[in-house]
Order: sequence, then C-alpha cells, then structure tokens
Amino acid sequence: MKFNKNKLLLFVLICSLNITLSAQKTLEKPLHKWSKEDAIKILNTSAWAQTYQSPEASALAAQQEMSREQTQTANRGGNDPKSTARNFGLPPVIIRLHSALPIRQAIVRIRQIESGYDKMDEKQRADFDKSMQGFLNCPICKNFYVVTLTKFIDSSGQYVDEGLFQRMGLEELKNNVWLVNEKGERRDLVQFNPPKTAGDMAVFYFARVDDKGVSFLTP
Repeated sequence: MKFNKNKLLLFVLICSLNITLSAQKTLEKPLHKWSKEDAIKILNTSAWAQTYQSPEASALAAQQEMSREQTQTANRGGNDPKSTARNFGLPPVIIRLHSALPIRQAIVRIRQIESGYDKMDEKQRADFDKSMQGFLNCPICKNFYVVTLTKFIDSSGQYVDEGLFQRMGLEELKNNVWLVNEKGERRDLVQFNPPKTAGDMAVFYFARVDDKGVSFLTP
C-alpha cells in the first residue's frame, strides 16, 4: 500500500457513545441467546463499530455502478442474470473498538454459532467457553484501547489484494494515527500489529491513561 506522508488517518472516539435501541436489547439477552444477526449488528453498526469509505472511493463506486447499469441496459436489456455483478470501487473500511466487551462478545457468539454450540452437551460447552475465556477477558484491554481496521471483501466475494497497512510498521504510523476525544485531546499510537493476510485486520493500541495516570475517556 502506498503511504501518504500527510496525516493518514484520524480515529475519533466520542465519550458519550449512543447505544442504539437494537444494540441495547441484544445486550440485555444472555450471550447464548444472541442470533447471528444480533452479533453482526454489534460488529458492524453499533456504537463500537463504524464503516468508512472515502469520498473519492464513494464517488468512484457511484460512477462505476452507473456505467455498469448503462452498459447492462444497452447491451442486454437488463435481462441477463450474469450481468448483475457489481464493482463498488475501493472497498470501505470497518473500524471496531475491540477493547469494548460487546465487540468481543459478538465475535465469540458468531464462533459459537459456526461451531454448533447450541447443540453441544454440557461438557462440550464448558470446553468451548474455557477456550474463549482469554479472548473475552482480553487482559491487554485493561491498559489499552484496542482498535481494529478491516477492509470489506470485494464485489467478487474474494478478499482484497492485501490487508490494510499490511506492509507498514509502527514507526511509519505512530505520527499519523491517533485517537481524539470529544475534548480535542489526543492519544498517540503506542503499538501496531499489521495484518498477516489479505483478509486479516490491522490492530492499533492506545494507552488508556497518560504518564500522569489521567484517563483518556471518562464517564
């Protein structure tokens, strides 16, 4: 990925996060009662997750979609089912606050569903729960805000050519990526894990408190 020496990315966390009604209803249920749809909504459209696509990419996507529709109408009359493939341009990016417990719960619930958790016997469930305990507790989340970035898969259903910031390191990013709270205060990047594969996520770490012990976000 080409690195723009201008300020690359700005994460904004609002202290007073608004929890949607649907998210609140999901959180009121036991985890094993969440549907896959519940979990996906928490992961993609909740107070702890935002989807972003640059204005340039959005404009390109709209242009490509219009061109596709015009070509389809002119050449096939809109009747060829093979002509429905779409190219939405550069894929959007989803930003998640991984250190927020609901995000980790949603990931675990999807893993439960995909593993047939609801049909397991008591011992199997206990073993599965034990294997997920470390992930849910996330010890590092006690000291850091952990933010993940992942590209959406492309219109063909395949992963994009490479992961977001896959070829970049901490030194390249730490002066270009930061958190800002609603007071305008800034928290710098302290650690970064690049994606290992095209479909993997980039992981950013920001200290919860500064060197004076002051919390970045408070109730």
